[in-house]
Amino acid sequence: MLEINRLSHGFSAEPLWTIDHLHWSGQDMVHLLGDNGSGKTTLLRILAGLDVPCQGSVRWRLDRQWQRPPCPARVIYLHQTPYMFDVSVFDNLRLAARWYGLARRDSLMRVRRMLHWCGLEQQARQRARSLSGGERLRLALARAWLLQPRVLLLDEPTANLDAQAIADVDSLVADLVREGCAVILSAHHASVLTERCQRRWQLCDGLLWESTTNASFMAERLLR
Repeated sequence: MLEINRLSHGFSAEPLWTIDHLHWSGQDMVHLLGDNGSGKTTLLRILAGLDVPCQGSVRWRLDRQWQRPPCPARVIYLHQTPYMFDVSVFDNLRLAARWYGLARRDSLMRVRRMLHWCGLEQQARQRARSLSGGERLRLALARAWLLQPRVLLLDEPTANLDAQAIADVDSLVADLVREGCAVILSAHHASVLTERCQRRWQLCDGLLWESTTNASFMAERLLR
């Protein structure tokens, strides 16, 4: 699903990190770790096509052919404080459906289904920017899932959320994984969400280490 070759990025003469080669099938949910400033967000944004690397290549195989990012509606990046349009919860979803090009009848059906899925039916007419942090993230997940992406890149999705909000988000992400959506998430702290991950990628000193979550040590060094 994902292939990286000789990828590097930095904001000065010294690369932030360099990835010689990485292949991900999309079958395992990935927990991306690293200290502040290690480049986790930068890597996720490059995978989504929001930033351009200094050198190297990223390719996604989402259907039958390989393609370079961006992959609109297919690979979606969600920031820890997702942007909300200054309209109602309902209209945030409706605008996404319009952008996707859904027919009016189909879009309304999908919006109502997403409202039910994320548990925000009672807040449908509420201004989206007035929602709590947990509610905003649930709406952002619903807005993304409305487009039926193949891959979600979640950047610190549990940051600043209480235990109940994290549990709510975990339930939605579990639904997405069951429906076949591949997930990479960055997170500083362990939670029920990171416990779902079968694989870890850790950025450290400009190198990426990969391991399965049941390993007692980093099994393979991918970067040199």
